[in-house]
Amino acid sequence: MGIVGIFGQGLQTTARKARLFAFLWVIYLLFALLVVAPFYFLLQSQFSRSLLGGRLLAGADLLWIGDLVYRYQEIPPLVLGWLIGTALLFLVLSAFLNGGVIGRIAAGEERATLSSFFGDCGRYFGRLFRVCLLSLVGYALIFGVLGRVISVPFRAWSEGARNEWTTLTSSSLRLFVFLLLFSIVKMFFDYVKVRLVVEDSRKAVRATGRNFGFLSRCFFRAWALFLAVGLLLFLFMLAYLFLAKSLPKTGVGPLLLFLWQQAFFLARIGAGILFFATEYHFLKAQPRP
Repeated sequence: MGIVGIFGQGLQTTARKARLFAFLWVIYLLFALLVVAPFYFLLQSQFSRSLLGGRLLAGADLLWIGDLVYRYQEIPPLVLGWLIGTALLFLVLSAFLNGGVIGRIAAGEERATLSSFFGDCGRYFGRLFRVCLLSLVGYALIFGVLGRVISVPFRAWSEGARNEWTTLTSSSLRLFVFLLLFSIVKMFFDYVKVRLVVEDSRKAVRATGRNFGFLSRCFFRAWALFLAVGLLLFLFMLAYLFLAKSLPKTGVGPLLLFLWQQAFFLARIGAGILFFATEYHFLKAQPRP
């Protein structure tokens, strides 16, 4: 089957697993509230109904801002630590939820219930978390080593630029190349995750090694399928930005913007499910070595 047919299968599977949208939306919303809540209560406790809060709204001179920064100089390390902590927590959460998504996709026609979803999350968490750690190593090698090599000609091009257009073109092309590299690394480890679930294997390192052989035989077809889903998400993003900019700032505008933001968030969740669904069907369609 060609990639167009597999893309269609992925869309059908994503539509059949519509309950996953609701599960993931609620979980991500609760996680976002967990991240934002400490800063909200900090601002409420320090600045609400106070002269300081009034100064923030009315504006202030640079000396006053300097005094404020000096007074709360312990806040930046706290914020940085909290951001790093939430990033690590999100990594763990992603590994946990990916198990549920891929597990429900691999279940075929079986209905996606909350109990079965969380059952798959727990069942596959350990192996998928190991893949997440391996992917961090992969990203570090690609962008830390290969990325430096790739940046050399673009940097040389920018240094010899005679106008800003050359610098802008060089930066844009370099960003485009890095996005393509990111897509390859993400696709590679996505297939490792799907393989571990399909084969019900716990050997993440072995599955990673086998994935090199698998993608070497069908890399460009797998990549084209991955980029097709990515292009669909990109078009959704353009539509979101265009409409969000067009909405009025007063009246019902903020409410419509909120609803549109949630629709776009659901579209992003759907794209994440579609990535795994197309990869699952592509993997199943390939002949076993």
